[in-house]
Amino acid sequence: MTGPVLPESTSRVVQIMRNVTARVDRNDPSFTDPIMIDYLNAFLQQEHPQEVQIYQNETWWDFTIDENSDDPIDVDLDTLGYSTINAPAYTSTTATPVNSFTLCWYESPKDFYAIWPYNNTYTPQRPTDVLYWNNTLTFRGPPDQTYNVRISAYKIDLSFAGGSNSNEKSTLANVPTAYLTRYLAYGASLSILSDYGEMDRYQEVFQVYRRYRGQVMARTWNQLSSQRTAPEF
Repeated sequence: MTGPVLPESTSRVVQIMRNVTARVDRNDPSFTDPIMIDYLNAFLQQEHPQEVQIYQNETWWDFTIDENSDDPIDVDLDTLGYSTINAPAYTSTTATPVNSFTLCWYESPKDFYAIWPYNNTYTPQRPTDVLYWNNTLTFRGPPDQTYNVRISAYKIDLSFAGGSNSNEKSTLANVPTAYLTRYLAYGASLSILSDYGEMDRYQEVFQVYRRYRGQVMARTWNQLSSQRTAPEF
C-alpha cells in the first residue's frame, strides 16, 4: 500500500517537509500524508497570514446596507474567508448616477463615540463613519437607503486537498503560487520540529525559512513599491 496519489505540487511540498524533518517514511502512522498536509494547512491558514501579507491575497469585501440592517452588523471573518478587514472603506449609492464616498474608519470606540455619542438617536442619512470593534461594524449615521459598501480585506488561503481535516468545499489541489512552495514547506516543518522538541534542528531550519520568507515578502514589496502613492489633500 502506497496510499492515495497526491496532486503533483502538493506531493512536492510534502516531500520537502519530509526531507527537512527526516520524516521520510510514509507508512509511519504518526506521519502519513494526511497528517503532513494537516501541518501544512495549519501553517497556511493560521500562521502564514500573520507572517506575510502577500499582494495577491489583498481583496475587497463587498456588501450592502439599508434602513433595516442590523446595528451593529456582526462580522464573522472565518465565514467570510478573511483574516483581517481594514481601511480604506467606501460607500456608494445604488441609484443612477452612482456616487462613491470614503468612509472614515475607526477601531477605537473612544474616538468614534466622542463624535457619535452612544445613547443618541440619529436621523438616517448617508453613512460617513464606521467603527470596527469586537467583530462588529457600526455605521453612522445610520443608512437612509440602500448603499453598497466596499472594505479592504485580506483573504485566507484555502486548504490543500488530502488532509484528514479537509473541507471539500474549500480545498485546492495545487500550491497557490509556485514561489510559495519552499516558504510553506519550511514553515510547516518548523511546527513539526517544535511539537517533537527537536529544537536544535528547529534553529537550523528556521534560518532557511527566514530566507524563503524574505523572498516572498520581497515579491510583495516590489509590487507595492512600483505604485506611486497618491497625495492626500
